[in-house]
Amino acid sequence: MPAEDTVFYVLYDKYMFWSILVAIFTFGWLFTAMLRYRDGVEPDTTKLDHIEVGAFPVDRHNTKLEAMFYILPTILVVWLTILALGSNTAVWNPDTEDSFEININAYQWYFEFDYAEQLTWEDTDTGIDVQWDQGIMQVDASGNADAASIEVKLDNQKSDYEINNGSSLMAITATYDLGRHTYVKVFDAEGALIHTWEHIPRGHTFITPSEPMIVPCDQLVDATMKSKGIEGDERNVGVQHAFWVPEWGMKEDFVPGLEAGTTLYFMPDDAGTFPIRCAEYCGLQHSVMTGQVMVVAPEGTTCDYDSGVKKTNKDSSGDDYGGEM
Repeated sequence: MPAEDTVFYVLYDKYMFWSILVAIFTFGWLFTAMLRYRDGVEPDTTKLDHIEVGAFPVDRHNTKLEAMFYILPTILVVWLTILALGSNTAVWNPDTEDSFEININAYQWYFEFDYAEQLTWEDTDTGIDVQWDQGIMQVDASGNADAASIEVKLDNQKSDYEINNGSSLMAITATYDLGRHTYVKVFDAEGALIHTWEHIPRGHTFITPSEPMIVPCDQLVDATMKSKGIEGDERNVGVQHAFWVPEWGMKEDFVPGLEAGTTLYFMPDDAGTFPIRCAEYCGLQHSVMTGQVMVVAPEGTTCDYDSGVKKTNKDSSGDDYGGEM
């Protein structure tokens, strides 16, 4: 998630804006007074009716102006305080009702991603569409003239198909089972990947570094994170690890022996692939404990919305939409 899509960026932006505005006003007033009443300049006393020791001249006293100096800053401080408290609440008490749940386990020296929910996603804007219904998989590549071959994987079984002489529509017979990990990859004539459709069932596991963690965009991800030890050895409860995505400025610790684990909430906006690092020294092969997180658009959606903060924007149709962190 880019920095400008976070609640803290918006908070910082507002604080900086008002700080600059107040500073311009304050220092402008200060320099005006310094120039006006600098040494060597005779004060204008022609408009003073009388001067009394210990009292301000009557014509220099403005009750409304003095009241404004107190009321406006108070309103500004109260508003910024409420804004800060709202951001704090959004971070520490997110609404997890519609969140995407995933379990992240850390071993020496790899990450394991266990899916508590299924996820079906597909690349967008490639001119290719994959439909799978009741045992028949249909690949429509009519919108992409470069499509040359198709690779289909059902669990550990792979099958390859050629797109014949510009034929843009292929029907492939495949076992329809939501409990099986399935993907469809379309390649061009040089073997470059141009389109991916994938179904990840509930309970499926990816392991780094060869497999990425795949999460949906524009949806709160609720990750339960546990440090795991050697299976069968009750004395080994794991070691300290830290899940770190540098580009997002996001890091959370895995605490050995903590049965409930720790929890990490995040909501990525933009599709893409981002590196994962272990940011806590965890043994001799700590440096190889790496991976990737892929942010994808769930099937039938796009990653166009900016849902990192609670705000209102316009989509391409002109309709309002909002997002919450």
